[in-house]
Amino acid sequence: MTDSQELGINLHYDDLAELFVKMGSSLTPAYLQGSLAGVLASGKRMNIDDWLDWALDLIAPTVEVEQAHITILHGLYLKTQSQLQDESLGFELMIAGDDTPITDRLILLGEWAGSFLGGFGATGTVKEMSELPATLQEILEDFSEIAQVDAEQDVEFEGAEEDYLAIAEHVRLGVITVFLEYNEPPEATENDDTVH
Repeated sequence: MTDSQELGINLHYDDLAELFVKMGSSLTPAYLQGSLAGVLASGKRMNIDDWLDWALDLIAPTVEVEQAHITILHGLYLKTQSQLQDESLGFELMIAGDDTPITDRLILLGEWAGSFLGGFGATGTVKEMSELPATLQEILEDFSEIAQVDAEQDVEFEGAEEDYLAIAEHVRLGVITVFLEYNEPPEATENDDTVH
């Protein structure tokens, strides 16, 4: 059970998108989670107050923030962190589901990748791309290209869904790779049955 489930929060893209609209924001859950994942992948952590400041700055709500909003945002932080630390690589991108047109999902994937780069860069962990291992340079360059997806492109072609899924999986695995580079694995416990 993830920490967000322990809070009684079952977080889905559509629910968060609806919440952001109710808060008077045009921000997408993809953008917010991408930004958060970028920070976490860099090895940085935020306490709950810093995270809420970060998230609310991006959301820019036009209504009073309620405790329910704070609980959900806290749940997003915990869920994202927990998934990134999942040894079975259970991290999931928070992007709209299959019932959303492929063009919209590609745009959201581009937003996600761009906000990941922004969050990762904002931490100051890496000053120059040349400081990164070649594999990470390639991943971040790919993210930069994905972030530039053109909404005007015709993506309604045979095989578009498969292409989208392959790109989304590339992003997901790229995030995990960056995370593993800058984050120590969780300490093994005495009851850990892992064979070394």
